[in-house]
Amino acid sequence: MPAAGWDTIDEVKANMLGWKTRSFEDLRLVHHRLTGSADGLLRDRLKHGSVCFTCGYHPLFVLARCAYRLVRKPYVVGSLAMLYGFLKAHFTNAPHLNDKRLVRYLRAQQLRRLFGLKTVWR
Repeated sequence: MPAAGWDTIDEVKANMLGWKTRSFEDLRLVHHRLTGSADGLLRDRLKHGSVCFTCGYHPLFVLARCAYRLVRKPYVVGSLAMLYGFLKAHFTNAPHLNDKRLVRYLRAQQLRRLFGLKTVWR
């Protein structure tokens, strides 16, 4: 998918097709600045909300992510920016993933995660 969020879509589609994906927690990375801070944290949160729409995230999952972000910089405003980005993308008919089966799979995994059930991520 030629848009921000392509890496998430690739990973989820691989999982949907039965592939196993994993993270390498033993690799140590040093970030010299916060991810997304090049354009400013607020603009990054706005973009992240838009990417959530583009990838087909479940609205409840987005709300949960916004709630989680309330206590992270930029406090409160970052969460509102993320929600605004998601809603703006929705109401302006921004381009989004056109694979209904994949979106259904992603949303099912997200709801399972919200309710503490086993997912491909845990």
